[in-house]
Amino acid sequence: DSIKVIVDYIVKDTIVDCDTYSSWSNCSYCAYASPVQSMDASANKSTGKGGSMARFAILKNHLYAVTTSELKVFGLQQPLEPQLIDSKRIGNWNIETIFPFLNKLFIGSTSGMFMYDVSDPANPQPAGQFEHVRRCDPVIADEKNAYVTLRSGTTCTGFTNQLDVLNIEGPIATLVKSYPLTNPYGLTKQDDVLVVCDGTDGIKVYDAADASNLKLLQHIKGMVTYDAIANGDLLLVVATDGLYQYNISDPLHFKLLSKIGIKD
Repeated sequence: DSIKVIVDYIVKDTIVDCDTYSSWSNCSYCAYASPVQSMDASANKSTGKGGSMARFAILKNHLYAVTTSELKVFGLQQPLEPQLIDSKRIGNWNIETIFPFLNKLFIGSTSGMFMYDVSDPANPQPAGQFEHVRRCDPVIADEKNAYVTLRSGTTCTGFTNQLDVLNIEGPIATLVKSYPLTNPYGLTKQDDVLVVCDGTDGIKVYDAADASNLKLLQHIKGMVTYDAIANGDLLLVVATDGLYQYNISDPLHFKLLSKIGIKD
């Protein structure tokens, strides 16, 4: 059929020159394997890029995972035998998501967003928070702002469906602006392009150059979306009917590259 499945592979150590590696890194259609990928220029290493609905993340050779009330820190110095280093209680109950960026962890809960500084990766320290009424809250961030979706639902209670943009430059996050949505779930950001999975309303793509004035660039309908991960010119979207892959080099016109369908 149209779906190809890997049934075998050969492991090789391959060395390439810097120019070749650079051209591969900037190629949206090139496929290659790498043991680590940098999430930022300061050499914070990660084995991948997680979505905004994730409950664990890898940063600086440490694994951070959240339960409903705790942040757990594992050392990955011996990857085959991760060591639990610490457990920290976070607020009250209902911790839901975790997102790493630079030297911070952004943790979403039904009662607010918590920020932890991981300059010392083995000992995360509280770095601020933003409280609000109970909702389900995926969160992502960049150098200046955090983006949090709030939605109504049977397990989250409440009736608000919106995107909150928060300024995180100070110790206390402050609300920049709220944008109404239909029933948002996960979200992702690549440079100034913000992608929001708005549940039954599909994908909404915004120009986020000015966080106080997001501009809708395109609206992709026809699917029920859950989460998204942007990486360079590629976007992966998790929907109820499958996994979609887009080329997003043109923010005004995403190009569908492939879909792995899921049947009920």
